[in-house]
Amino acid sequence: MPDGVRSLIVVVVTVGVWEVVARTVFSGSFVLSPPSSVLGSIYDERSLYARNLRHTIANAGWGFLWGNLVAIALAAVATLVPAVRRTIGAISLTTFCLPLIALAPILRVVLGPGESTPIALAALSVFFTTFIAALLGLDSAPGGALEVVRSYGRGRYAAFVFVRLRASVPALFAGLQIAAPAAFLGALVGEFTGSSRGFGILTIQALRTLETDRVWAVAVLSTLVSSGAYLLVGFLGRKLCPWAAAVDVTAAPTDPPVRGAARRLAALAAPVAAVLVLWVAFLVVFDVNTFFAKTPVDVWSDVVTGPDAAEMRSTVLPPLWSTIWTTSLGFVAGITAAVALAAVFILAPWLERALMPVAVALRAIPIVATTPVIILALGRGVVATVAIVGVMSFFPTLVNCVAAMRRTPEGILDVLRSYDAPSVATVWIAHLPTAVPALLASARIAVPTSLLGATVAEWLATGKGMGNLMTVAANTARYDVLWVSVVLLTLVAAGGYLAVASFERQVLARMQPGRS
Repeated sequence: MPDGVRSLIVVVVTVGVWEVVARTVFSGSFVLSPPSSVLGSIYDERSLYARNLRHTIANAGWGFLWGNLVAIALAAVATLVPAVRRTIGAISLTTFCLPLIALAPILRVVLGPGESTPIALAALSVFFTTFIAALLGLDSAPGGALEVVRSYGRGRYAAFVFVRLRASVPALFAGLQIAAPAAFLGALVGEFTGSSRGFGILTIQALRTLETDRVWAVAVLSTLVSSGAYLLVGFLGRKLCPWAAAVDVTAAPTDPPVRGAARRLAALAAPVAAVLVLWVAFLVVFDVNTFFAKTPVDVWSDVVTGPDAAEMRSTVLPPLWSTIWTTSLGFVAGITAAVALAAVFILAPWLERALMPVAVALRAIPIVATTPVIILALGRGVVATVAIVGVMSFFPTLVNCVAAMRRTPEGILDVLRSYDAPSVATVWIAHLPTAVPALLASARIAVPTSLLGATVAEWLATGKGMGNLMTVAANTARYDVLWVSVVLLTLVAAGGYLAVASFERQVLARMQPGRS
């Protein structure tokens, strides 16, 4: 049976079970709408959905365009001018770790009413992924071709134009594929915080009024759009680069080692200084009123040295620990479940062929769109937050681990077969170790996204953690609390990312010395 038919059967059976369960177990509740009611809502209010969906797609599209253009340009600069590579990388990592849900109210004040905030957040959502993908692609240029360019006496710029740009196209499309649904997510977050139109505000209104059919309709349409964008960019990449193998854009680009204590200190200080300079420059360029704007000195005073620093710490730190705890639970649960299911797929190839296309499509779902659905199903407590964070890390890890396990060297598998090793032992001895690099790369990327999922859930539902604190701060114009929240959440996300990256380097140094 063709894999496409298997996947179609899985989808049909899932929809059928969904319809039966919704009309029996959850009949009369505000938890689960049957597919027939969801489709009826979409048809009956098609003009409402179409109008708001077009608006969100337009915001996501503009953010996708500008974010990717800036990312590609900075990747080119980092390649042509190696001295600024670490600094630009630190700036890109900072944008990836920024808590969008906390940044949105600040951008709303700075950029004013309109659609500038959703577009800006969509651009921020795609920047890091595309920057890393472009950098990996530019670094993947074949050494022989670069030597030919040098042998003709041409410089770094000629090598960039004639060799590196062409070599970067497959990796760039892999990054754009992941960036497409991320742009939709960023636009939704921007619309949560004050837009008059779009799927973000439609989701908020439906959740507040318990219009279950509309909540599910928004989630279904968002899933279709995001998955469609993901698959479309992937299709274009395969058509334009049919010779290219699959590219792992979660891999961290390698930087040349820094030797000497003074140079190491400078390499550490320069990126931090660049981020602080950009922070101040942002406030100066947009001429933000001091009531709304907080400089690094202001935030330091609010948290550490100011007369009200103790009060600020007592306000911010307990919710921060709560968010870190729930994020950690969901992160571990999602990663563990993904590895376990990947092992099951290896043991049961027929199950993988049936479910993996669905998993690949679900990987592109913006969790912001499905958060209201999970809240309806699991309530407004910690369980819902943990589930949302788990979903954030589950699907990308599953897809990456299965792909890595399928690349297990045949020589190792032949040895195990010659010893008549059981299938479970083969997975444990051969497939799982092969997947370790992909697992660690997925975990590294999942740290900031998991924190985003937790804060979004807290913002919309739970009344706990940093998400709730930022909701109250935004509604009461406590911009000092908002700025402190942005800084602390960014530091936590970046710290988690770098901690996993450090562990990843140590593991790869033992498992794959050439790659590390």
